[in-house]
Formats: sequence, structure tokens, C-alpha cells
Amino acid sequence: MTLPPRLLIAAPASGQGKTTVATGLMAALRQRGLTVSGHKVGPDYIDPGYHELATGRRGRNLDPFLQGEERVLPLLRHGATVGAPADLAIIEGVMGLLDGAVGRAGFASTAHVARLTRTPVLLVVDVSGASRSIAALVHGFATFDPQLTVAGVILNKVGSVTHEAEVREALAVTGIPVLGVLRRDPSLDTPSRHLGLVPAAERVAAARRTVDALAAHIAAGVDLDAVVAVARRAPALSGPAWDPAAELAGLTVDATVAVASGPAFTFRYAETDELLAAAGLRLAPVDPLQDPTLPEDTAGLYLGGGFPEVYAGGLADNAPLRRAVAAAATAGLPVVAECAGLLYLAQDLDGAAMAGVLPARAWMTDRLVLGYREASAATASMIADADDLVTGHEFHRTRVEAAAGAEPAWRFRPRPSAAHGTAAPTLDGIVGGPDGNVHASYLHVHWAGHPDLAARFAAAVHRHATGVAVPAPRAPRPAVASPAAEVHPATVGRVTLVGAGPGDPGLITQRGLDRLAGADVVVADRLVPHALLRELRPGVRVIDVSKVPRGAFVPQERINQILVEEASAGHRVVRLKGGDPFVFGRGMEEAQACRAAGLPVEVVPGISSAIAVPELAGVPVTHRGLTQGFTVVSAHLPPGDPGSTVDWAGVARAGTTIVLLMAVQTLPEVAAALLAQGMDPATPAVSIENGGTDRQRVLSGRLDDIAAVAAAHGLCAPAVTVVGQVAAFVDAAQPADA
Repeated sequence: MTLPPRLLIAAPASGQGKTTVATGLMAALRQRGLTVSGHKVGPDYIDPGYHELATGRRGRNLDPFLQGEERVLPLLRHGATVGAPADLAIIEGVMGLLDGAVGRAGFASTAHVARLTRTPVLLVVDVSGASRSIAALVHGFATFDPQLTVAGVILNKVGSVTHEAEVREALAVTGIPVLGVLRRDPSLDTPSRHLGLVPAAERVAAARRTVDALAAHIAAGVDLDAVVAVARRAPALSGPAWDPAAELAGLTVDATVAVASGPAFTFRYAETDELLAAAGLRLAPVDPLQDPTLPEDTAGLYLGGGFPEVYAGGLADNAPLRRAVAAAATAGLPVVAECAGLLYLAQDLDGAAMAGVLPARAWMTDRLVLGYREASAATASMIADADDLVTGHEFHRTRVEAAAGAEPAWRFRPRPSAAHGTAAPTLDGIVGGPDGNVHASYLHVHWAGHPDLAARFAAAVHRHATGVAVPAPRAPRPAVASPAAEVHPATVGRVTLVGAGPGDPGLITQRGLDRLAGADVVVADRLVPHALLRELRPGVRVIDVSKVPRGAFVPQERINQILVEEASAGHRVVRLKGGDPFVFGRGMEEAQACRAAGLPVEVVPGISSAIAVPELAGVPVTHRGLTQGFTVVSAHLPPGDPGSTVDWAGVARAGTTIVLLMAVQTLPEVAAALLAQGMDPATPAVSIENGGTDRQRVLSGRLDDIAAVAAAHGLCAPAVTVVGQVAAFVDAAQPADA
């Protein structure tokens, strides 16, 4: 199956007008007679509702974190063909173009989805606060990631003809065409509440008027023919479409599932319905605000997300349904509840009586809880065995407090590094009912990414309806490591310590590049060339373990733990380090930790900065007739420090070139110690800052004044200092200051 023409609507940040443009384009092109499918990057429920009004088809989500990279293209094909083939697919991005899961180098970002689907990007830019500066912004987004194609710009909130002309003139030098200009129009504003726009399903008539107005707004300000031409330039990609029946491995059951609907329960992915229907289940909507009882023959209940806090009074007033749900759950009815469903099953919500299925109370707060989550099942239930792994998303402003002794549903894994908010694992949700038949939590899981959850729920529903157990197929689990993952021979990955060399990405070895090309996870220091990280294949997770002097600092013990956790989960882990892993890189400590955990370790040497940085400044560390050796010293501890093991007297008397690493702060003490041990004050010395990068700076002096020269010019880390006669060879073309 071949992907149709397509384009992706992105922006530099949230609030620029992506939803306005994407929804308006869908509606305007549909009014032209095209069949359009709408897609949304990320775990959004609200925007796809407006896409559905604009296209007449279910809105769809594309999310590598929730669904797995391997499913993004098949899900796009499915959404563009189910029902009737689309003439055009429009994908709306999330946040800024490059923003993705925290701490994972843009994984699950709009750019990530654009790369996976090879979709051209239209950049929507709010120009209300700038004019010529917009060209620099657009140029940056167009060139930052060479794998992306920024095919055009739509200028939003343009103030006047003069404003438009100024922006257009500046943009002309970028070569990126302006495909639309939209004036400010407050009448297009859509009502919002604490989690974003009010869902279209809660205001259908008004939402239809909004979509019609957006279509007219876009048709008046955007060159629709040029937009379609951009979409048609997207490469044709063939492959299978996502198939819910195939995901369930032929599971067939026979039962009815009640599905919460109505204004209070509007959050549910289209693929959830399709998976349950593919299993043979009949989906019967029930509105907890209106319906007095569950549908006839209900053998399972699915309570998705929404805004029960807004409708708490109405939910409380419908006492007959609350009692029916409580009685059915107590009798063993399989119930899955996510977020809003969790609140509905609690004892009360902001004091309003709820169904009372769970020993918990809920209330509204001012704190927004938002983010991707990796979770393991904390308690066995009908949909998961203990320690089963899932990915999901959390998005709410409420809080639930469970009674003592309640069994939690999930255990959330901490974020990938201290720099990105590492915290202790947290528990979420409740597993209840007489046999773990009620599974309720804040976690939204996209069942297309975890079809075994749908299969197990379907099997539980069938068993409840018929008394006959059917085996639920087990789909492969995502490679997510639990905080206490144990090494198992069938899932063991490997760790490769790779030296990236000093600064210049061209100085990494070919073997190092090969290992990066095959990596699933890259654990990177702050001094590695960032260009290497930008060239990783889509989907590779990057974990930042920077150690910044007097700043963000990931302890070595935590780095060792990360390597063990990730490789234990079956990942191919590359530990990317500046210079060489075993030259003041603590590489052996990492190798020992991995080997102690039973993990295979490979070391790929790198070009050490101790040799390469002086050489890049024209300084050889040895030279016939001047020196027959060189001594490399870590000077992070000054002479005289109790922790220092350096024999500074021996270094001074050795007669070799002295190469000092990590000596920016200690340079005055080191120079003084060498002078005190009898070295000639006139010995040439040179300090090289940011060696191997376009910011390289060289400062020359003598042993008796190099510290003063460095201080006067503000020498900063990383820097290498060379003391010895060879320092006189320093390249005279190097600037003394910058």
C-alpha cells in the first residue's frame, strides 16, 4: 500500500497557529472535493476531534513513543485508507518542530515523525512580534536537521501590508517560499479550559461553525494549489497498512463492551475501537451523564479520558448508573479506566459522589501533570501481568488519593538522567475488584502500540460473558527497562564504549561510526561532537549524562546504572565519550560495572585530546632533539591537595613535554609548583581552548606567565595546556583571543 500525497504542519513553538492552519487546510481542501485524512503528532485527543469535523473521518495520532517507530508508517497508511482512500494526508505537529520526549534528543517530536514518514514540512510562524528576524528563525529550522524538508512557510498574525512586505523581503534570501499570509482575526479564537481547547464533541454545533470559519480563513490567505503541489512532492512509500486483526493474532471472541461517551468522556483513540471490534466485541456507547443503566448484555466497560471534573455534578446526579457500575464491578465485570475513568470510579470527585468502585478520593488542583511515562505493571490484573512494560502519557490537573492497602496499577520509571528530572519511581492507579478485574489509572496507553492489552481485555470480557476462557495472544513488548531490570540471556544487549575524539566529528574512527549506526541508545557526555548525535538514525534515544563544572552533574554511579539498565533491556548501548574512553574518562569503571552485571562490553578507542588538541594548534608533543617523551597529567586537583597522586617534582624533573588536562582553575597552582621544582620560567607554554571545534582558541606564553595570560583572556574549559620547548611551534595563525 502506497502513502498518499502528504504534508506536515509544524511551528517553532506551541501557540503559533498549527491547529488553526492544519484544521483550516483540511476543511478547505475537503470543500474543494479532495478526500483528506487528518493526523496529529503526539498523544493529543482534542485536536483530532476538530480534524474529524474538518475531514469527515476519524482523527488519528502518530507517536513513536506510544506506538513504536515501526508502527508510525503503517498507522499513517491505515488512517489514510480506512473507509476510503484519501487524496491527501495532513499531519499536524506538536509543540515546536524539534521538541519531543524530555531527555531523548527529540524522540517522538514532529521532526522525528517527518523523518519516519518522509513528509515535507510547512512551517507556521506567528510573526506578530517581529519582522526581518523571522528570516533567521526560518533559516535555522530549515538547516538545523538536514534530513527534514521545510518546503514552505505560512505567516500567521500578520499586522499589515507593510509588515508582510518586510517579512517577505527578509525571507527571500532563504529560498523558502511563503505559501500563505494570515491576518490577525480574534473571531477565530476557540474556547479553552485547563487542558487546552474545549473538545469539539462538547460543542458540536459551535465547533462546526469554527471549522467552517477556519476553512474560509485559510482559503482566503493560503495558496491551496501550491500546498497541494508540496504534498504531491512527498516520495511514494509502499508497505503494509496497520491491521488490527493481525495485531490480535486471530483472536475472536463474542461479547458486548460498554464504552463511556458523551461530553464528560471524549478521549479515546480510534485504534482502540478498531482493536476491540477486530476481536469480535460489540461496542455499545453509554453516557454517564444521561443513561440510567449499562447497555444490555454488557460484559465489559471501557472508561476513557475526558473532563469529569467539569461535569461532576451531572455525573453525581445520575445515581442509577453509578450504582449499576459499582454492582457490576463487584460482580467481576472487567473494567478499564484511564484518567477520567479513574476519577469516575473513585468515591467522590471534589465532594460530588462518584461510582464508589475504588477506595480513593479525587479533587481538582492547580498543578498540571504532563509527560510521557515508561511503566511496569505494579500489580497483576486482567490486562497485565506483574512487571509487564508499557509506554504511556499522563495529562491532568486532578489528584487521586487511594486508601491504605490499595493495590497500585503501574510503577512509573524515572526520567533518563538527573539533568532531565530523575526522581524515584512513582506508583499510579489502582487494581481492584474481586479478581483484579478493575484496572484504573491516570496513564493513557495507546493500544495500537500495546495490542496485547486489548487482546487480554477482550479475552476477559469473553470469559465474563460466557464463562469460557480463551488464550489471549502476547505481543512483543517494547524495549523498556524497569528500574530494577534483571539480566536475562534472551534479552541481553551490549555496551560499547566509543571514543569520539576531540571536538571535530570527523576525528571519530570508522568503527566508532559503525557502532553509532547500530545503536538503540546513546549515553553521551557534554564534550562529544553534537553533529554525531544529529546524524543518528531516527528513533535512537540519547541520554545526556553531562558533568558540567559547578553545574548539572550526573554521578558516575548513576551513569554505570543507566548502562546496565539499558543493556539489560536488550538495547545496543553506545557510551559516547569525548577523546578516548580510558584517558581520564572513567571508562574502566563503566566496563567493570557492565561486566559485573553479565553484560558484554566492547571498547572502541578514540583519538585522545592530550595529543590531538596540541597537534591541531600546530604543537607536536614530541620532537627530535627537543624532547623524547611527554607526560599527560590530570590537574583537576591542585598540587598539595590530599587527593592528588601526581608527583609534581618528578614531572618537573622528567625533561619531557608536559600536557595538562582539566587545568583551567588549577593552572596558577600547577605553574607555581613546576617553577618551585626548578623548571625554567622561560619555558614556552600554550593553552588551547575548545580544541578541534570552530571555537578553538590558542593562548601563548611562558611557564611564568601562562596562568596570567589565561586569566586575562578568560580561558574556559575544555582546555589543554602544553608546557615545554615544543610549545614554541604553536601555529602563529591561531588567534590570541576571540
